[in-house]
Formats: sequence, structure tokens, C-alpha cells
Amino acid sequence: MLLLKNSNEKIYYYKINVYQTLFGDYLIQREYGGINNNNPTNTIKCYAESKKEALCKVLDIMVDKKQLGYLKVS
Repeated sequence: MLLLKNSNEKIYYYKINVYQTLFGDYLIQREYGGINNNNPTNTIKCYAESKKEALCKVLDIMVDKKQLGYLKVS
């Protein structure tokens, strides 16, 4: 999922991916930075026990980012 924000004539992105691991849990990977940068500013990883828990965490992240001005692209 990709979120974008336009601030001070710069465009920032926030990307959220969910992957199932080989052990049956889920990895939530968040990456953010400026759209013009070659590398992301930071990458954050956390794990969830179930798919439902992972989706709840993603929705919480999206609500927080929407309050900061990010808009969903895809």
C-alpha cells in the first residue's frame, strides 16, 4: 500500500507491505522517505501472530498517517 503527502513543495511517501513468513506469522514492513531520494529514510519491521492482527495493525498505521496528511495512492 502506498501513501503520499505533499508538504513544503516536497512529496513524501509511506509504503506498507505485509508478508507471510515461513513460520506462519506475518511481517509488516513500513518504509518512508522523500520521493526524490534514491534510498528510503527508514524501514521499520514488526511481526503479527495472525493475518487478522496484521491487518488491524496496518489499519491503525493508515489512520495515523491519514491524520498526518498522507493520502492513499494504491
